[in-house]
Amino acid sequence: MVKTNSKNPLISVAIITWNRQKHVLKSIESALKQSYRPIEIVVVDSASSDGTSEAIEQVFPEVRLVRLHRNLGCPEGRNIAMANCTGEIIFSIDDDAWFDSSTLKLCVECFKKKDGIGVVNCQVLVPKQNKNATQNNKEHYTYQFNGGACAIKKEVLNKVGYFPADFYRQGEENDLALKILDAGFSILHYPPAIVYHERVSINRNNKLFMFYGCRNELYTVIRRYPLFFVPAMVSWKAISWNWLGIKNFAFHFTLGACFATAIKFPKLLLQREAVSLKTIKRVIKLRRNRSVELSIQK
Repeated sequence: MVKTNSKNPLISVAIITWNRQKHVLKSIESALKQSYRPIEIVVVDSASSDGTSEAIEQVFPEVRLVRLHRNLGCPEGRNIAMANCTGEIIFSIDDDAWFDSSTLKLCVECFKKKDGIGVVNCQVLVPKQNKNATQNNKEHYTYQFNGGACAIKKEVLNKVGYFPADFYRQGEENDLALKILDAGFSILHYPPAIVYHERVSINRNNKLFMFYGCRNELYTVIRRYPLFFVPAMVSWKAISWNWLGIKNFAFHFTLGACFATAIKFPKLLLQREAVSLKTIKRVIKLRRNRSVELSIQK
């Protein structure tokens, strides 16, 4: 274990990877180049077949490597990575993303300056994109975060738990964000802290995105929303996703997601741990405030 103190808390960098050897090596290298210390790096390899684990062990022997016997999906992989982290702050980054020069230092400074912050959400840019080129370059409190570009306090995870293990991919952040807000923590989007994301085509499938995106949003509504909200929200989410499916020639995938949710509905009801009405109102207020800010920027 790396020793730490209150002045310089240990940051654990958590990476989940699957068959992206070249890209994950670049991500690890960017973490090691950070000026901030102390850090540790934990990589979970989801049973890659391209030599990823062997390459990490050879190039970066200091990395804590966890090999899985099969691909458990991104959310559960992240959970395993974070559970193996010992830092006070855990930075979750995608395997095809890398850090700007001072990202970790800026995240720590943000946590220190602002009370009640549970998650610092970074600005995500494509390579060579101007740092001021997006509408998301203003600091603001938010109701969501990017699971592949965020810093989370370990105490938050200890209190509210981790990502839903049965999501496999897509939308796990929405579930965890509701629990974080319900526990009284805040989520801050902090643009000075930057992560670059290449979004490589390996392991990406738009049809699966539609299926899991629809299904997992429905799961979150049923498990987390106050009961009297569930019928209306489920209907709205199902209509919205199926319309999106029609426009993207993936209607059978979104419709399949609705059927999958219907089959699991009794079990989802038994798994309910709903957030408070106060939390839902907070989400609505944060969403409305952000819409106003964006309209002013236009």
